[in-house]
Amino acid sequence: MSPINKIGRLAVLTGWIGLLLWQLCWHAILPPPAGSDSWMLAGITVLPLLLLTPGVIKIRHKSLVWGMFLAMLYFIVAVMETWSNADQRVPAIIQIILSCGFFLGLVLLNRPDHQAPE
Repeated sequence: MSPINKIGRLAVLTGWIGLLLWQLCWHAILPPPAGSDSWMLAGITVLPLLLLTPGVIKIRHKSLVWGMFLAMLYFIVAVMETWSNADQRVPAIIQIILSCGFFLGLVLLNRPDHQAPE
């Protein structure tokens, strides 16, 4: 495995686990001014990430592509919350950082390995 793939794998796993834990923390644990305090909302936001579990752990191409779509969705939701809801600005910025890390890791892992001409 090339060094870029190792960095990409680390970024994917860190971003994926971070997003998973952050969704639970933001939507279920944080009190209402900064969070939702709703386990149902937390379950709804965690479910798509949990569906990717086998593919992210085994680094399957199809799961990584779907992970890119999900990373963009979480990014869009976080930008919307940052823009429109001042009380949830800090948690949304954390989600922006995690979703960007997840997305960039996915991009690094989906790059084809090109061999240098000899």
